[in-house]
Amino acid sequence: MNGIVAENGKVVTDEMIADWESALERDEWPSGWVNVGEVVEGKLPKAAPETVTLSLKVPVAMKRALEKEAKAEGKSTGAYARGILADGLMAIA
Repeated sequence: MNGIVAENGKVVTDEMIADWESALERDEWPSGWVNVGEVVEGKLPKAAPETVTLSLKVPVAMKRALEKEAKAEGKSTGAYARGILADGLMAIA
């Protein structure tokens, strides 16, 4: 993949993402990043654009596995599941 085009039109490459990850793992602010506010844990604000509810049935064991993995990553089950869905969609894009 050559890169992802960000909302501002800038191309983000895998190398850039790896550099950012490396800096953040060292508790450093990546070069060129600008802090636009404090991190707020929890649900998305009500003003989040175009969100909808997706309901689906999964086996009990799958739900428990999702909850366990989400907890291990310090995320809500919903946030963890959204991440899995996003990763899956990016893989087929």
